[in-house]
Amino acid sequence: MCGVSNVPEPAYKVRIKEIYEGEFEEISVNHVRYFRFPWGSVSKARVMGIVISSWISDDGSFARLEIHDGTGSIQLKAWEEDVSRLFDPETGYLFEIGTILDVIGRIRSWRDTVYLYPMIVEKVSDPNLILLRELEILRRMLRFRFPPSAKKEDYPIDKTIIKLLKEVGPLSPEEISDLLGWELNDILDKLDGLRELGLIYKEGSKYVYRLKIG
Repeated sequence: MCGVSNVPEPAYKVRIKEIYEGEFEEISVNHVRYFRFPWGSVSKARVMGIVISSWISDDGSFARLEIHDGTGSIQLKAWEEDVSRLFDPETGYLFEIGTILDVIGRIRSWRDTVYLYPMIVEKVSDPNLILLRELEILRRMLRFRFPPSAKKEDYPIDKTIIKLLKEVGPLSPEEISDLLGWELNDILDKLDGLRELGLIYKEGSKYVYRLKIG
């Protein structure tokens, strides 16, 4: 039987920065406008960030929150009956500044300003979930750049490690091994070699790419 599937589409976890780097598709599907990222098009996005500002109109018909995830900030905007989605169930008021939120919403734009129309907003009590979300996104990014079928010969370990440290930032050998899916001993050997060449240095338990100046 032909027809449109009723299976709900997943909301893909992204960094706020990625939203500003993407663009809207030219056409809509079932009255939903899709948003294109380098790795694919989505109808909904999921972001986690800290509330940095809030506002509600005098008549309560419009409200907005602005959240920041370390890569950028974006506003959540809601109208009429959906305004309550921006309320903290515990207080009955807008989520307070400093609150961590996990948001599923549709990416929209008005007068060249991109924002999220919230569908689900949940308060996050454990700050460690921010790091977990970042690791989940990193794995998705790495799967896009380095497919699971890729062989080490196709992506030399030393060059791949340097690229990873440049784009992601400081990482431990265990994190590099986990993200790339390569043997820890191989990673450690290459890290030692790159360190001797002066291309990276160690800071605590993590390795850092040494920026070239001049």
